[in-house]
Amino acid sequence: MRKKKIGLLIAACISISLLGACGNNKNEVETLPSTSQILDTTQNIETSTEQSQQIVLEYPQNMKEKGYTEALILEQMPQKAVLMSSTPVLALYQLGVPMIAVPKSTVVTWPEDLAAKAEELNVVMNSNFDIETVVAMEPDLVILGYTNADTYGKILEEVNIPVYYVDAGHTVSYESIKQQTEVLVKAFGADSQAGKDMMQAFTDLEARLEETKQKYQGKTVMVLQSAPPSHYIQTKDGTLGSMLNMLGFTNVYENSASSMAEIDMEVALSYNPDLVLCVGASKTAEEHKKLMEEDFANNLAYWNSISAIERGDIIYLPNSYISSAGINIIDNINQLIEIIDKHYESNEE
Repeated sequence: MRKKKIGLLIAACISISLLGACGNNKNEVETLPSTSQILDTTQNIETSTEQSQQIVLEYPQNMKEKGYTEALILEQMPQKAVLMSSTPVLALYQLGVPMIAVPKSTVVTWPEDLAAKAEELNVVMNSNFDIETVVAMEPDLVILGYTNADTYGKILEEVNIPVYYVDAGHTVSYESIKQQTEVLVKAFGADSQAGKDMMQAFTDLEARLEETKQKYQGKTVMVLQSAPPSHYIQTKDGTLGSMLNMLGFTNVYENSASSMAEIDMEVALSYNPDLVLCVGASKTAEEHKKLMEEDFANNLAYWNSISAIERGDIIYLPNSYISSAGINIIDNINQLIEIIDKHYESNEE
């Protein structure tokens, strides 16, 4: 193939040179390009083509701050990507990156065609996961939470499997997801409509948030994460707490050591929030509401001592608000705005 390309290029160059000579009125002889010059030109074309096919996965600023500064360079678009972190899955799906494995998730349902093609890995909350399962798949890219860099990441890198690390943990912030999505779009679909639509969705949400902040600025909120009879409380840095902070609410609970802790029942009586939001493991808000009301009934005097609960200023949410799962955070926040708006509108009637 390479010889054929060179032959065609030589023929083209000779034809062009002869035409130039025929049209020259001066009695000068045009110098034909040498074979070495033609070979150099061919090599430059091939090198340029190879570079254009490369995929460059830079690290966003928040990951650079964690020490991940060197970009991962792939020679071509991956065809067998394995995702061991939930947050990039939906963005890569929209960008058309082929995935052969994704993590099981309790907070998001993967698109049907993706679920049908990709094996689901039980890596969430499973310290006994066998990384050899991934090695045997022979992936050309693995995306892994940075918290597993010294365990799973080390093994994968030792067998020359390309690994790209992403932010991970119980709470991955909106800003982190946005930065990560920007990197993925740049690498896999900067000029694609899907990439443009994703980034526009962030822009549209932020414009809506500016309006919403004016509406709820000054209102206080308490965020419960409950699995009755156990109850935890989130700060503004928790998954749901951070969304409410973006909406303009002030969280009544502060804790610099952790974004969530078991609630102190006695101290909680002093919070007096304007609104309580409660999330749990239930798939639907109705299921969680039923569980919580049954638990409240066991200690009704206590829970009704929190005035927001007594007067019905409490909103129940499904488990999709427990942890972040990538770009679906945009839909979650948009839906949360609508849920809270509807709550206050119905109270005004």
